[in-house]
Amino acid sequence: MRKERGEFFSSNFFIGIAISSLAFLAALLIPIIGPFFFIISPLPIFYYYSKTGRVQGSTIFAISLSLVAIILTIFDSSANIPLLFLLGSLGVILSEIFRKNYSIETTIILPVLVLTILWFTFIFFQSLSLGKQPWLLIEDYIERDIQEIIQLYAQLDIPVEQIDLAKNNIKQITHFFTNIFPAILLVSASFTVWINIMAARELFQKNRIWYPDFGDLSRWKAPESLIWILIANGVMLLIPVEWVQILGLNLLLICLFVYFLQGMSVIGFLFKAKNVHRLFRIPCYVLIFAQQYIILIVIAVGIIDLWIDFRKFINPLTDATT
Repeated sequence: MRKERGEFFSSNFFIGIAISSLAFLAALLIPIIGPFFFIISPLPIFYYYSKTGRVQGSTIFAISLSLVAIILTIFDSSANIPLLFLLGSLGVILSEIFRKNYSIETTIILPVLVLTILWFTFIFFQSLSLGKQPWLLIEDYIERDIQEIIQLYAQLDIPVEQIDLAKNNIKQITHFFTNIFPAILLVSASFTVWINIMAARELFQKNRIWYPDFGDLSRWKAPESLIWILIANGVMLLIPVEWVQILGLNLLLICLFVYFLQGMSVIGFLFKAKNVHRLFRIPCYVLIFAQQYIILIVIAVGIIDLWIDFRKFINPLTDATT
C-alpha cells in the first residue's frame, strides 16, 4: 500500500498540478498575452494525463481546477470556471483519442464535436436556470466580451475616434458576431485542438510518450471537393435572404479555416525542405497569427495550392532534416 501511495503522489503528480494551475490562471489573469495561454491551457492536462494514466491524470485535473476555482472566487472571477473545465476536459479528451490512433482529421474532428456538445450543454442548463433563451444568453456573452475588448483598447493608446466608433456601434457589432457565432465556436475549437496536437508532438517525443503517426503533415491537403462548397457559400452571400446569407457566411468561415490549415502545411513543408531552424520557425508562426493580413495570405496560399501545388516547386536541401 505504501509503495502504491508513493507512486501515486510522485513528483509528476505535484508538478502536473502546479503547471496546470498556473496555465489556467495565466489564461485568465494575464493581460495581452492571456489568449496565448488560453489556447495552450489544455496542454498540461493533456501531457500529464497521457504520462501518468487515467486515475492520476484525472486527479491532477480535478485538483488544479479546484485550486484555480478558489483563487478565481477570491478575485470575483468565478464565472470563468466552466470555461476552464471545458479547456481541461479537452486535454483529457485528446489523450483518450490519441489512444485510438485515428487519422489526423478524425483526431481533430472528434474532440471538436465533444467540446461543442459540452459547451452547448452548459449553455442549455444555464439558460434553464436563468429563464433565458440560449441564443440571447450567447448574445449577452458576446456583448460583454466586446465591452471588455473596448476597455482593453482604451488602455493601449488606440485613437479615441476608433474607441467611440466601437462604443456607438456595439449593438450592431454584437449582432454580427452573434450571427457568425457557430462558425466562431467551431473554428476556435478546431484551432485550439490543432495547436495542442502540434505542440504536444515534440513534447511527447522528447519525453518518450507515445505519439500517433499522422504521417508527413507538411503534405496535408484539404479535400478537392471543398472548393465547390466554398464557391456555393460565396453564391449564398449574394442571395438577398438573411438566413441564407448568415448560413453562407458561417460555412464560408469554416471553409477558409480549412484552407488556412492547408496554407500552414505548405509553409511547414517549406521550412522542412529548407531545413529552417526551430528558433526561426517560432517567431514566423507568431507573426502569422498576430497579423490578420498574413492570415489572409496563408488562406490564399491554401486555396491556390489546389491548382498550383506549391510543394512541387520547393526543392529540399540535400542535408534537410525532419
